[in-house]
Amino acid sequence: MLRKGWLIFLLVLFLQVSAYAIEDLHFKGFIADEVGVLSDDVKYNLNMTLWDLQKKAKADIAVVVIQSLNGKSVEQAAIEIGREYKVGSREKNNGIVFLTALNEHKMRLELGTGLEDKVLISDLEKIRDKDILPYYRNYDYENGIARGTYKLADLVARAENVTIDVQGTCPDKITGSSRSSERAPWWLYVIALIMAPFSRRRRSSFGSFGGFGGGGGFGGSGCSGSW
Repeated sequence: MLRKGWLIFLLVLFLQVSAYAIEDLHFKGFIADEVGVLSDDVKYNLNMTLWDLQKKAKADIAVVVIQSLNGKSVEQAAIEIGREYKVGSREKNNGIVFLTALNEHKMRLELGTGLEDKVLISDLEKIRDKDILPYYRNYDYENGIARGTYKLADLVARAENVTIDVQGTCPDKITGSSRSSERAPWWLYVIALIMAPFSRRRRSSFGSFGGFGGGGGFGGSGCSGSW
């Protein structure tokens, strides 16, 4: 009986930890970089670009970087983020969640229901394969996230028939799709875990950029990738 009680306790604790990963994201503008892989300049430039997209198209792109999925699938985690933080406008549900989980080497581009008839999955797959994963395979997460976000913003702007002002410079495209022969040293992940709380404090200087539009309609359409 005591053993059964411990098992129930551990199950509840696991579910709480999994929920915490989704419900306690520290968004600064449109970006929740929970690991600290993005520089302040990159976050500012991406936020300004995504803010212009929101003003002109009422569309949101949520850029999320987490250490671990805590047992969730990358698809389910992305849907929960989109719904929990109400990404996209209330009227259009035209949001995208760009999720990266470092421990699992998984990423997801989750499409809001209002964009399902406007954005082709094949276009998302091209951004995943040509603009994001080549950088991720070299463990250059900052440039992969930056280039992927700029390309997603352009894709949504064209789908909504608007022209946005781009702040900053989109990283160059990597030619070829070579994978690094070895994974990143284990100690890099230890350092990332130690530094994550300090990175969150450093991000507190960013403004809110108004937050998301109040939509949150996500039905599981999108594409996933691994590296």
